[in-house]
Amino acid sequence: MSCSDVRLHSDKVGVVVSARTMDFNLDLQSTLEIVPRATLIQEPLAKDCTSCADYGWRNRYGFVGLNMLSLNVATDGLNEAGLSAAWLYLVGTTYPTPNMTDPRPVVTSVITYILGNYATVADVKTGLASIQIAEPHPGVSKLLGTDSGFQSLPLHIAVHDAAGESLVVEFLNGTVHMHDNPNGVMTNAPPLPTHLASLANMEKKNASLPGGYDSESRFLRLSLLNDVVAQPYLAATSYNASTPEQASISAALHLIDTVTIPVAALRQGGSTQFTVVRDHVQRKLYVKATQNQVLRLVDVGSLDLTNAGLRKSIPVTFGDWFVNVTDALLAATGHSKDMPPRSFVVAALRSAPAKTQLATHAAADQSHALTFALGTIVGMTMMAIVNAVVAKYRRYTYVSIQS
Repeated sequence: MSCSDVRLHSDKVGVVVSARTMDFNLDLQSTLEIVPRATLIQEPLAKDCTSCADYGWRNRYGFVGLNMLSLNVATDGLNEAGLSAAWLYLVGTTYPTPNMTDPRPVVTSVITYILGNYATVADVKTGLASIQIAEPHPGVSKLLGTDSGFQSLPLHIAVHDAAGESLVVEFLNGTVHMHDNPNGVMTNAPPLPTHLASLANMEKKNASLPGGYDSESRFLRLSLLNDVVAQPYLAATSYNASTPEQASISAALHLIDTVTIPVAALRQGGSTQFTVVRDHVQRKLYVKATQNQVLRLVDVGSLDLTNAGLRKSIPVTFGDWFVNVTDALLAATGHSKDMPPRSFVVAALRSAPAKTQLATHAAADQSHALTFALGTIVGMTMMAIVNAVVAKYRRYTYVSIQS
């Protein structure tokens, strides 16, 4: 049960992007669901308060959530204000015990509540004080026909907003703890302050980048890589020809893919079930599933979230798992340049007239081949320069990660 969450460190104005993996050893049967404004949401039963009063509420903000077990209980999502919230597993969690004499309502579907009621991290800090947070009762899903097998749900929460602020909410010793999180990374146990202390200690020692899949290694790896993710690629390269939006989403994917659990055996069956990337400014939610690696987009900002009839859901596995480019390839009009005979290249390299055994080559072909060969020489020279630059850049990047 290993999840990871990161907000991208970007030097671009107006870019706020975050990502997470959902790793669990139980099939969550996750769905993407549009939840319009003013949807009536009934709070699930609390584990330690079976006599707590019913509590239903209507959301102020519409959102797209990732639900579990076919229930309207979000584990992740992005709302129309650009705020995201996500559950991650945290062994050692002890929730507050509901107080029957406290007039504040008891809330167990906290991610749903955050997405539906708040626009910023500051709102979350203030708003959570107006409710009692409690652990969901593990038997609820079984009563509704979907047996989760959960005995307890020790969880903590990662929140990011469109201004680039991040918050972690943890429940320890029956108390709610809120931590501002400018580092932007959260994984699993131990609690966030212990992770941050380990990160500071590692930076002092100039230790190497950890490669494990345990929570501590994932936290350190994401944090260290996130510090250098804003360094640019080589300029004017074919693989770097993208819009700022595409570049930021790609960078987030590169980061989060370093902690994806690729093989179930690594975590006792708890491999990554899906990956989410959230664009908080553009209000876009991207998702890919374990065996459907094609990125799917839900444009939250384009939805009419005042329309109650818009409440719909699809599985996170929805859609084609590949892009078929056969027709595009057949419709193409160009092709690569053909190589000249080797003798032309050798002659050009020796600055001597070309000699060939292919007597049928016309003079025009010889001229074309010589031009190509000279171009090859120039290309080889430039390649040597590029290789030197790349080697220098790699050394700089490695030193940056260590420092």
